Amino acid sequence: MRPRSASDGASPLRVTMETVAAAAGVSRATASRVFYGSTPVSPGTRDAVYAAAERLGYVPNTMARSLAAHGSDVLGLLVRDPTNPAYGLLFSELQARVSGAGLQMVTVAPSRNEGAQYERQALNRLLGLRVGGMFVATGVIRAHMLEPFLDLVPVVVVGRPEPHPRIHSVSYDEDDNAAQLADAVGAQGHRCVAVVTPSADNSVPEHRRGVAMARRLRQHGIRVYPIDSPTFGRAEEGGREVIDLHRAGRITAAMFPSDWRLLAFLPLAQAAGVRAPEDLSLTGCDGILPGIDLLGFTTVRIPVERAAGRAVEVMRALRDDRDRAPAAQELLPGVFVPGRTLGPVPGTAR
Repeated sequence: MRPRSASDGASPLRVTMETVAAAAGVSRATASRVFYGSTPVSPGTRDAVYAAAERLGYVPNTMARSLAAHGSDVLGLLVRDPTNPAYGLLFSELQARVSGAGLQMVTVAPSRNEGAQYERQALNRLLGLRVGGMFVATGVIRAHMLEPFLDLVPVVVVGRPEPHPRIHSVSYDEDDNAAQLADAVGAQGHRCVAVVTPSADNSVPEHRRGVAMARRLRQHGIRVYPIDSPTFGRAEEGGREVIDLHRAGRITAAMFPSDWRLLAFLPLAQAAGVRAPEDLSLTGCDGILPGIDLLGFTTVRIPVERAAGRAVEVMRALRDDRDRAPAAQELLPGVFVPGRTLGPVPGTAR
């Protein structure tokens, strides 16, 4: 007889780790290592355990005991590596707003080199700490990973769009941000532009920015050279392809989905003797890097402070009365920063 899944009407609180282990064909100890990350397991084993847990709607017992209590004044935050300035500022702002609301917050932040499996383990550990609500500020954790907890604890996704009908999100309006940048590039006369686009598996916001930039450029009749960046944690990825396209005379501008990636490109450009904007115009996105005014990046400043404040307001409403706070997807547009890295096409007078 097959194990009963959540879709069969079983409560996630009643599915045991033993049931998940049996469904995945592993021992209970191995399943425990997958969920809590105590020692490494093989990717195949990890995937099999996660697949079984999602099929069964499993919530680890420590989480079930903690989440069933409700009412904790401690909120949880799962955030991407805060050495990235955009995530670091979001963490700082959330912490300040939560403290101002008379609550506490505990944070788990996997490093930038740790991918989806580490963030999944971090989510499991964090939810076992008796949190009374959860902020998710990472582009790796997906809605289906959060679904088992939605009836147990309020969840607010911060900083990335989340279309799930039961998850409230407060996000930057990436389509509008991308359009502002693409319009500025087109206004300078550029007709052939490279766009670096990370994988959605690694960063939902950056992927959406890249896709939206390319779409808007094409609406202006501009030729787009898409450059994929599939590797997690590699900010410089795609830079050499940009240099090659420039040397071949195919592009006059390159657009990066974050200032962090643009910054990582600059040493490559310097080594190749490429100047911005004299030889190649460059744009970033987010406007959070320390010293951004000195760097002079052409970018869009995302409204981190507004997003953090609004996320805490939503969390308080969900904690007060979840039935009266239906899920919604809020989008906050950024502000264009002209900078000095975007100029006219080389050899033209503007």
